[in-house]
Parts: sequence; structure tokens; C-alpha cells
Amino acid sequence: MTFSSVHNINHLYFVTASISGWKHMLAESKYSQIVLDSLVWFQREKRILLFAFVIMPSHLHMILKPENKTISDVIQDFGSYTAHTFLHELCKDKRDDLLIFFHEQRRDVRHKHSIWQDIQAKNIYSSRFLSQKIEYIHNNPVSKDWKLVTDRAEYKYGSACFYDKGTTPIIPITNINEWLMV
Repeated sequence: MTFSSVHNINHLYFVTASISGWKHMLAESKYSQIVLDSLVWFQREKRILLFAFVIMPSHLHMILKPENKTISDVIQDFGSYTAHTFLHELCKDKRDDLLIFFHEQRRDVRHKHSIWQDIQAKNIYSSRFLSQKIEYIHNNPVSKDWKLVTDRAEYKYGSACFYDKGTTPIIPITNINEWLMV
């Protein structure tokens, strides 16, 4: 995991997590649901405030604020839980192709598999940077590289619908506008 600065309890973070080898594992709803369930649990347990997110076929982006934990603890717990749950499901589904691939990708002898590449957490240092990252997150599904939908607010696995149309996303988020006004 890479961190661009020392943890600050008042800062938000732009987080990117990519599946090893950019495998499109998150295109399958059962695997993206693991990520969603994890994020809901982190919110319910008051470990994070989640302001924006998008889950793409091979990666995800989020803007979050750790609560009562450091950003490194949050990232470590998220990565560990989701990786173990992915592995359980891959074994259950007899997905030997992916199990072998993730085994070959391991970077540490203590682990049998590496599901995630290094998870990146960048400190959000200005309102301009925050706006850029929210736009980047929400435009990911409509970008020329992906073209998953024509209207970013229609993408099921993101929070653009909340900010663009005021509709509830697939998981709860904290309204960044209300939080900034506190």
C-alpha cells in the first residue's frame, strides 16, 4: 500500500484499488457485491465516511474519511477482508484460472495469493483536488476507455446518481456538500 502523506484525522482520501493484472473480476456482480458489502460494513461500524465511489470491472475508486482509525488501518482491513472473501468464492466456484494467476502474482511469501495490486490512498489537500477527483470517479464509466454507460448517473456501481440526479446509490454515502458545510 502506498500513502502520499501522513494520516491526518481531518483529511479525506482518494483511494484506488486495482485487481492484480487488471483482471475484470469486478465485472461479475458477486465480486463487486463483496466490495459493496465491505463498504457498507465499514460505514455501519463507523470506520469510514464514504462520499463517492465507483466500482469498475478491474478496479475501484473512492473518496472517504477514516473514522477512529488511520487510513493505513482502513486500507489494510478493506484489502484483507475483500481478498479473503474473493478467494473463498473463487475456490467455491472452482475458478482455478484466477486462483493460479493470483498465486503467481503474490509478492510476499506469507500470502498464497495477491488479489489486489498496491492500494493507493492520496490525501485530498484542497477543494479543487476534491472536485477533480469526484468528477474523475463519476466519469470513469463513461470514459473513452470504458464506455460502460452513456449517462454516468445510470451506472449501477457508482455514486454519480446521487450527485447528478439526487437518487439513492446502490449503497449509502455521505453527501460531501453537507459534510463540507459542517
